[in-house]
Amino acid sequence: MKLKHTLALALLTFGVTAPVISSEKNAILKEFNDFDVRLMEAKDARDHQNPVFDEALEAEDWRALVFLGQIGGEACERIKPYLTHKNEEVREAAAYAAGFCHDSGFDSMLAEVAQNDGSSGALNGMAFSGAEQSRAYLIETINGIQLKERLGKCNLFGMDAQESALFALMQSIVYDRLDASALPELDVLHLLSLTADRCFGYEAAYLLGRLQKLDEGLTLDAVIAAMGAAPNPDVQRALVRVLRQFGNEAADYLVAIAGVDDTQLAMEAVRAMGSLSDPSSKLYLMEVARDGSVPMRHLALSALAGRDGMDTDITQLIAASVQDENPWIAVTALRGLNQRSPEEALKVAEEWFAGDDYYKAFSAMGLLAQSDEGEAILEEYAAANPDTIRGREAAIALDPSIEGIEKPRKTPSWNMVLSYQGRELKLETTRGTVCIAPSHIAPYAAANFMLLADVGKMNSMLWHRVIPNFVAQAGQSEDPELASWGTIREEWGGQHVKGSVGVATAGRDTGSAQFFINTAYNLHLDGRYTVMGNVISGMDAAMALQEGDVITRAETVMAGKCR
Repeated sequence: MKLKHTLALALLTFGVTAPVISSEKNAILKEFNDFDVRLMEAKDARDHQNPVFDEALEAEDWRALVFLGQIGGEACERIKPYLTHKNEEVREAAAYAAGFCHDSGFDSMLAEVAQNDGSSGALNGMAFSGAEQSRAYLIETINGIQLKERLGKCNLFGMDAQESALFALMQSIVYDRLDASALPELDVLHLLSLTADRCFGYEAAYLLGRLQKLDEGLTLDAVIAAMGAAPNPDVQRALVRVLRQFGNEAADYLVAIAGVDDTQLAMEAVRAMGSLSDPSSKLYLMEVARDGSVPMRHLALSALAGRDGMDTDITQLIAASVQDENPWIAVTALRGLNQRSPEEALKVAEEWFAGDDYYKAFSAMGLLAQSDEGEAILEEYAAANPDTIRGREAAIALDPSIEGIEKPRKTPSWNMVLSYQGRELKLETTRGTVCIAPSHIAPYAAANFMLLADVGKMNSMLWHRVIPNFVAQAGQSEDPELASWGTIREEWGGQHVKGSVGVATAGRDTGSAQFFINTAYNLHLDGRYTVMGNVISGMDAAMALQEGDVITRAETVMAGKCR
């Protein structure tokens, strides 16, 4: 099997792999022989000592390297010898595989592969090594990127090694909340200029937005000019995250952006106003919080909640909104009230926790866990109701680690997995029908969620976490059997573009029954969360989802029949 085909199934995580068209991906799974199935089953079972891996490596089937990386832990030791293999393509495959390991022990080896081969795979491996040594190499690479004239369409899987460094450095720092001063060698003005590239401008803007205190190295005028030169709205939205770092200096511009016809861009501007303290943006937010669309009201209330705690106008508006007839607005307001008047919020949270509205009760738990008085309420309830869903969730609110100790589900039969590849997941929701095609890259994860639908476990699931321009997440349910559903394994692959469907986790291999629909291209989720499917119709309904909405009915149907 040629390298292009052996790696295609597993090497889509980083967005720079060998191009594989849809028909080829469809054919890969259907043409699997007994050996292929054994290899896939061993990977899903996390059985890195299975002889099938020895057979695969002896046969130069380099999927085995990638699967060992997905297994992680001790399995990753078997990858290291191949990073110095005489064949450059094998070194490339091993470098991609090392990225799945999320292990700093690969850092120096990946740097050597990158320097010797100009390997994009090695750069992407560095993205997840978590080592500072990698950052220096990535910064040097980024500083050397030159804008180029682009002819024709951009190739999603065609970024060269230099451009891959943008993704890699972003992943390396995304959860560290670093000030730009922590990366003194990074030329942030040059990085800002790269946002004008129509093929990788989004990666450059996304990286910028993950750095703090950029106002010390950039000017507001420069960022505004970059927004004007942005090749598409996605880059503009990413740059709004940079704009908000200029505080009140950017207020007038953010208010202007909030009035544009591009709803997603306007949402980002409203969100950014949460870091301001000027009177004009305050008045704008208060107006939107009263009279805007539901998503905009949610964002405006969230932005207001973090502003001057002594501002009684804001506090009164938020307190009044706790009684709003829309549950998402009411919950958003209560979260804001908890920031400004915890004692008042505690009374409402206790009332909601004892009420019949599951969404409000679930939301109240998170607030109760933030105070000693609330913790006492949760502890008492969890002790008195240990065998109920709310009792378990109360315990999880007190100790989130409980959620990560479920038993792994048994690897399903390949016949079942393959049968679900010919079906689609149909979700009837409060906002309309959403149709999801299963991922060919994560067939086991896809089968898990399609099975959930077929046995009725998705019915009445709550959309409990909706963040505009990010995700709509479902999976909370009062069905007691879901608590023992068990966990599935990561099948990292694909990209978290708008419309992709990811598996929610609390750490590696802890996915179970929760999933999310990406409502933007969430680049930092690539390589960290499994993509189990893609919305093929009903994206308007998915974009309209609000917290508190439900899946009224879920089922799987034959491919092409979901509508």
